[in-house]
Amino acid sequence: MARRDLIILAGVGWLLVSGLSGCESLQKKLTRKPKGPQAAPTPLIQFQDYSRAMTPLDRYRKHYLIFDYWNSELLDALQSRPLNSKRYRHASSEALGELQALQGLLAEGMAERLTPFLESRAKLDARLQRGSISDSQVPFIQRELELQTIRFQRDFFWRKAEDHLKPQEQAPAAP
Repeated sequence: MARRDLIILAGVGWLLVSGLSGCESLQKKLTRKPKGPQAAPTPLIQFQDYSRAMTPLDRYRKHYLIFDYWNSELLDALQSRPLNSKRYRHASSEALGELQALQGLLAEGMAERLTPFLESRAKLDARLQRGSISDSQVPFIQRELELQTIRFQRDFFWRKAEDHLKPQEQAPAAP
C-alpha cells in the first residue's frame, strides 16, 4: 500500500504543479487583479456638416415647424392651470429664437415685413420673461398670441415664402 499511496501522492503533486504553472507564469497567476472599473476607450468622433446639404427652403421649413411647435407649447402653457412660469418663459424664448432664425433666412423685402411681427413678439416675450402676469391677464395674452399666429401662418407659411428666401451660400472652393 505504501507504493500505492506514493503513486497517488505523486499524481496529486503533478496535477498541482501543472495546474499552477499552466500557460502563464506562477507569479502572474498569484498577482491580485485590480477591482476598479476599466477606463472606457475614447471614441473617434468625426462630425459631418449636413447643413450645407439642406436647401434654403428645407432650412426655412425646419425653423417654421420648430416655431410652430414652440408657439403651440406657449399657448398650452398659458392655458394650463396652475400657471407654470418656467414652462411659458422657456417656450416663449424658444419661439422668439426661431422667429429670428426665420428672419435671417428671408430676403430683404420679406424680412422687413416680418420685423413688426418680430418686434411685437419680442415685447411680449420680455413681458413673459419678467413673470409678472396674473391670471386675469392670461386670456388677453392668449388672444394676442392666437391673432399673431393666424397672421404669421397666413403671411409667412413656407409655401408663400419659398420665392422670397435668400439664396444658398456656396462653400468656398478647395485649393
